[in-house]
Amino acid sequence: MNKISAIFVLLPAAVLCLSAQEMEVTGEVVTVDEVAYDDGNMYVVQAQIRTRNQEMVYAELGPAWFMERDVEPDDKITVRGKYLETNRIRVREMICNSRRTAVRGNDYEPLWLRTRLRAERHIYDPRTEKAVSGRVTDLYVDENSGIMEAMVKAQNGELMRVRLGPEWFLRSRVRMGDELEVRGSAVKNNGEMMIMAREMRNLRMNREIALRNAQGFPDWSERRKHEEQQERRRGEEDGRRRKSDEGGGGRKR
Repeated sequence: MNKISAIFVLLPAAVLCLSAQEMEVTGEVVTVDEVAYDDGNMYVVQAQIRTRNQEMVYAELGPAWFMERDVEPDDKITVRGKYLETNRIRVREMICNSRRTAVRGNDYEPLWLRTRLRAERHIYDPRTEKAVSGRVTDLYVDENSGIMEAMVKAQNGELMRVRLGPEWFLRSRVRMGDELEVRGSAVKNNGEMMIMAREMRNLRMNREIALRNAQGFPDWSERRKHEEQQERRRGEEDGRRRKSDEGGGGRKR
């Protein structure tokens, strides 16, 4: 899990009450971590805030990939949100270096999740492959499947919905505002065109990412299987080592 350095040293009149429930906090960054969100399958940025009276407040933002730039030390920042506890605030929007970013809606539902995303089951067809390129203007996760999708805006203004891969597979490989080159199968989804991406090139990172093979089977399935096998082997080795240690102890006695 990557850590993002940052904090908030609050300026005068740093905390304002916007309503009976919503607060506004203004300050400068000092340190920030990424913490598990809800079921632990996703991570969000949490900023620690030090108020003028030296009280510590934790501001829960959104996933790092949902924000176009990292929060960095000495950034001037304002966050608006609701207190979950006496020292923890859930942020609805933030203004950092004059850039406004909404991370939750007025009802405080995460904007990075789509709960009723309409996506039909499709068979990948190599014959319909096409290449698209453009800037990521929206990036979100289908809450039911955990699959990340992007809205990519081409230079001619056309918006294309691109279905990528699992959030856990891509969380450090793409973010809002990135310029992408994508190749994949063009399919009709509820009457709208969508690209099931086979490969992606992130121009910001100058990195190519394989998502599916030529037949459209997910590459991340093999990666997860490999990671699970490695974890299983480590567990078996640890078990054998413990048994060996216990046996050795018995012989000594």
